[in-house]
Amino acid sequence: MLLSLGLVGCQDRQARSDNARLEARVSALEQQVKTLKQAQAEAPAASVPDNFMARAAAQNCANDLSRTLETYRQDSIDGVYPTPARLMVPDSCVGQKIEWVRLTAKAYAFALVDESGAELAQGSGP
Repeated sequence: MLLSLGLVGCQDRQARSDNARLEARVSALEQQVKTLKQAQAEAPAASVPDNFMARAAAQNCANDLSRTLETYRQDSIDGVYPTPARLMVPDSCVGQKIEWVRLTAKAYAFALVDESGAELAQGSGP
């Protein structure tokens, strides 16, 4: 009986010691979280490079337009690219400015440009 009372006393001291260490650790972690939240709130938002979205949209259009031209050529009986009048511009190109460098029966080249004429993307085929 005396031995069990001694063990209970040790367990209580050990438990209090463990609890104190855990409380200190929790307090330290809470302080770290608070500091990180403050730093995150004060940090400037991640900036997107100039005209990133315009370039991405133009590249998507260029890829789709090249795919459309190649599909037309492959499906064509004589293996030619479409004339401008027969070309169905992909939906991803709506609102994009396409400057044709060349569009012949056997080859194509184009550039997608912004309002100032700066090239955003390009595409070409044989």
